[in-house]
Amino acid sequence: WRAPVLIVLGSDLCSFVLSYIFIDINRPDRSQIFDLTSHLPEFGLSRAAPSITIWSLSPQRNAMRSYCCFLLSCYPDVPTVSPWGAPIVWEGTFDPEEDFRLHHERGTVVGISVFAVGKYLSQYLLPFLVSANQHFMPGLKCVIYVVTDQPSAVPSVSLRPGLTLVVLRCPSRTRWQEISMMRMKDLPELVFPLAKEQVDYLFCMDVDQVFIGRYGPETLGDLVAQLHSGLYPWNKTYYTYEQDPRSAAFTPLEKAHYYYHAAVFGGTIPHLVNLTSSCLRGILQDRSKGLEAVWHDESHLNRYLALEALPSKILSPEYCWMSWDWFLWLKKPKMRWAQKNYKNMRS
Repeated sequence: WRAPVLIVLGSDLCSFVLSYIFIDINRPDRSQIFDLTSHLPEFGLSRAAPSITIWSLSPQRNAMRSYCCFLLSCYPDVPTVSPWGAPIVWEGTFDPEEDFRLHHERGTVVGISVFAVGKYLSQYLLPFLVSANQHFMPGLKCVIYVVTDQPSAVPSVSLRPGLTLVVLRCPSRTRWQEISMMRMKDLPELVFPLAKEQVDYLFCMDVDQVFIGRYGPETLGDLVAQLHSGLYPWNKTYYTYEQDPRSAAFTPLEKAHYYYHAAVFGGTIPHLVNLTSSCLRGILQDRSKGLEAVWHDESHLNRYLALEALPSKILSPEYCWMSWDWFLWLKKPKMRWAQKNYKNMRS
């Protein structure tokens, strides 16, 4: 019997290739070994003591050439507390029943603001609302603020008791970068005046995401930041902070700890007012100089969270996962990115 066999040594959180061996069963002299272990420090990774999982891939008895592919793996260190003492929330680091009891007794109300502008409304808003209705803060009172340039096009959704939908009109904008950056202007002007009277905590989220698991009160805090799942495993030197010193978003590498995703941030209204005010001030300052930060509002967000106000709570990549491709990294994902079609959506 001849078939490619994939042997992976990895944890139930995530795994990375350290080395791989191609063995031609018929011609052992042609076997090759590629070792990546020496490069681990470059990526901020460390070896693990993992379990073994074996897959047999596409067995073909008559294959012209057969080989075995062995992959040794590792995973990045998984901290649960930041250097300044903020909890990093992973599945298994909290008691969901205790967190729910505490906030249910307090009568905590949680909000989400989500921008659905232009094509993003028809493409993404309905699945976002349906999944939030099922998974976001079940058992607690919630308010979803939909900010859109097309209020009449907001889909009708049957919401669970205690969940309210508020639709707010914002100006139409053509460039997707402008839509993203001007959240920092629209949030304090449109959302915060209502939210400060209606909710205790507010999350600001991108609409092109889908909840796929319980997103509960373990996420609540004064200032909450989301680790970027695409950059979390890498060394800080690979993080995409703004490095142009002329920009108000400039973030020295030695001053930062993590790279945060602007698709999710949250907290209490006073803390969010400070965050959005700082980011908008930097965006407008750059605009006056003819500059635009490399990742727009996300660059300004990262500068703020590194230099002005450290997050009081940090969410692991489980709370905003980038793709199904690496799904085996996670124990229990809560939200994932929706299918992206940037060419169409941003044209």
